[in-house]
Amino acid sequence: MLCHLPDRREQELLYSVVARCGRYLQAPEAGPFMRELLGRRWAIAGVGLPGHLATLVRDQPDHARDAAVDRLIDDATLFPFHTAFMPIEVRSQVREAMRGDVCGIYTKLGLATFKVRPPERLRFCPDCLDAMKADFGDAWWRRDHQLPGVLVCSVHGTVLRISDVDPGDGNRHSFVAASRLVCRPDADVAIGSVFYEDMVRLVELARLATALLDAPSAAMDHADRGEAYRTRLSDAGLMRSARKVDHPALFDAFLARWGGVPDLIPGLDLGDDRERSWLAAIVRTGRRGAHPLHHLMLSAMLDGVGGGRVDRPFGAGPWPCRNPAADHHGSEVIDDVVIRRDRGTLYGDFACACGYLYTVARQPDGTVGEPRFRRFGQLLAPALRSAIERGGTLRGTARALGLDPKTLMREAAIAGVTVPWNAKPSGAVTPAKGIVAETAKTTRVRRRVRPKRNWFSIDTRLARSARQAAQVVVAELPPVRVTFAEVERRIAKRDWVSKRRMKLPRTVEVLRNVVEETDGFRRRRLKWQVAEAVRTGDLRACEVLRAAGLPMSWLPTVRGAIASLRDRARMAA
Repeated sequence: MLCHLPDRREQELLYSVVARCGRYLQAPEAGPFMRELLGRRWAIAGVGLPGHLATLVRDQPDHARDAAVDRLIDDATLFPFHTAFMPIEVRSQVREAMRGDVCGIYTKLGLATFKVRPPERLRFCPDCLDAMKADFGDAWWRRDHQLPGVLVCSVHGTVLRISDVDPGDGNRHSFVAASRLVCRPDADVAIGSVFYEDMVRLVELARLATALLDAPSAAMDHADRGEAYRTRLSDAGLMRSARKVDHPALFDAFLARWGGVPDLIPGLDLGDDRERSWLAAIVRTGRRGAHPLHHLMLSAMLDGVGGGRVDRPFGAGPWPCRNPAADHHGSEVIDDVVIRRDRGTLYGDFACACGYLYTVARQPDGTVGEPRFRRFGQLLAPALRSAIERGGTLRGTARALGLDPKTLMREAAIAGVTVPWNAKPSGAVTPAKGIVAETAKTTRVRRRVRPKRNWFSIDTRLARSARQAAQVVVAELPPVRVTFAEVERRIAKRDWVSKRRMKLPRTVEVLRNVVEETDGFRRRRLKWQVAEAVRTGDLRACEVLRAAGLPMSWLPTVRGAIASLRDRARMAA
């Protein structure tokens, strides 16, 4: 049947070739035409990844059929685009499926999970359509116009328009050719108004995607591709360490390269949580595939900074080891740096294999500070013991090891080394795990033995004092409440009795008995306050209540006390 198909034109889809064939043959119905073409009446007219291609070349010689199918797959379908960044085994499986049944092919490629969706209706470029009519007198569907996420023509830079042909809506079993009837001049555009800078970027992205159709990248496993990305990120200065990506710098570089394009194409937006975006995922792990546009945009961004950035935080490395106790002191043996960011300042942690660790800070203005010691490592203990055996002083030993005296004392304690110096270490001292501190032989100083106390006598004396103190408290004016704490403060120190309850049972019992309840104290204070009110001549109930410090619920009681006082005064008169 292949010999009856018309010659393919520039970037023409196989779907379009078959559609033009049907139009040229003036096939009246889709069913007989599909049976003649594919041997099945209700075969599906696939657009991007069609199946049963081996049936199209059944009239070819046996030795030429495989090559003919491969040419159709590579030159007339979207196979090169969708498999451009897939492993070789996936490419082979998809290619084999397209020879027959393509069931499950979209799951194999992960197309069902990608947020960048293929166009629902076929698209066209008005300028391309005019050129086709002028040169050939006929139109066709270009495959570069049907790529997911491509919104402009890669040839003319014109915004694509949406035709009336929906292959999945009533046209699944028929091929519809491009024409002025379905490609109307007033058709909807694929995207609305766009800034000029973003339009230039959209055209560039369309051309990058079109280039995949003609020259797809070499097949590579996802893990190998992820490792390749991290290598390129390291060359561009976008890695904090050998394994950690500098995500803020990566996003800044990406947005500087692509501007507002991610927000214009559905499925490419980075979202509010950038750590969960597709850009972070594609460079974080290599265990899964990503949409071809994701790879294209990331690669294009890395191509722009591939020469390495001038503001690489701490240089290209390797970096020197600053351990004075190591034989390689001063040699550039550190290959990796861990970069931390805190309020705009970058901190590089340089760890050597000998255990020595130092930090260098880089300010936002690019100023790089002096190295600061962080950890000495396993070479400190031998160096300290050697210095002590030679009779070295604290300051001399600290100077030789590049530390200040207090830091040396702290590191010696952490390493478990006993030193003959008495300086106070700086900071908290926590011995390293597995380190047993060395102990020096010291003379035990015997503590003075205190005489035993007669707690019975003390308890008896304090109980008597508690009764007397309670009477003194009751007699005080203005009234003071008799509480456990008040009496305890008058006979001993604060909490002294409370902490010795088991040794002072009599005293505790007396204190419990003399403690005054809240209501009892309020009545005693009210009585005194009423007497004061009589003396001053102000017997207003509210004033007495306030002066006595009583709650409003006691107002009736206050009024009763005042009334009782007046009755007694009246009877006395």
